[in-house]
Amino acid sequence: MPIINYIGKNMKTFHVSQHQHDYWEIIYCTNGDGTITFFDGSDAIEYSRNQVVIIPPHTLHTNDSKMGFKNIYLTVANWTPSFKKAILLSDNPQKDIFNVLTLCYRYFNSEVPNQANIILSFTELILNIISGFAGSDNCSQHVEMIANSIIENFSDPNFSLDDVYATFPLSKDYIRRQFIKEKGISPLQFLNVTRIGFAQKLLLSKNINNYKIYEIAEMCGFSDQLYFSRVFKKVTGVSPKEYTQIPRTEKYNSD
Repeated sequence: MPIINYIGKNMKTFHVSQHQHDYWEIIYCTNGDGTITFFDGSDAIEYSRNQVVIIPPHTLHTNDSKMGFKNIYLTVANWTPSFKKAILLSDNPQKDIFNVLTLCYRYFNSEVPNQANIILSFTELILNIISGFAGSDNCSQHVEMIANSIIENFSDPNFSLDDVYATFPLSKDYIRRQFIKEKGISPLQFLNVTRIGFAQKLLLSKNINNYKIYEIAEMCGFSDQLYFSRVFKKVTGVSPKEYTQIPRTEKYNSD
């Protein structure tokens, strides 16, 4: 499940030395302009106010400006967007990305009740907006349709990927290979990650809503609690019960 594990601000800055992150990095320029130079052969990205640069994990880069820049920057763990290389986006006239990032920065750096759930919600909102702005040019139509079908129907225990494959005049193997090429994981893995991501949100609020684990399993599309537990541990590394016992700060600051 994607999660923002850090968000901060740079006041007027002229140079950020060579570095890389273990996570995706999102940089929103709030003032000034600059150039991000990469050391893997990729073209440099020139950016200006109200633009966003998104940089993949383990990508060595610098950030330089002659006039200085200000920005909001964040890192996101466990994110698998459709694009694989660094990209540049522009915010819309309403500055939706900026407004959401500003709120997220405030809540991330404040002691507020239910902070973990709030950060999860902001993560989902920010990444959905960015994905929408990035468009689906990098993804085939059938890949996007399968991903959307999974997102819309993951809670249905009778949902069948084979039924989805059958709606296309293409072989199952070809669709699966294309999905892996463009999304980085198979359709079944995408389905399981989507289901377990929702389960994590429900488990985080377990003390509030008093759901039983078998009820959470059913709400996430699993008719078998034992199978749910196996898939949950495979995706997260811990069992559902163990997950509820992890301190909340660790849940949204861990890789």
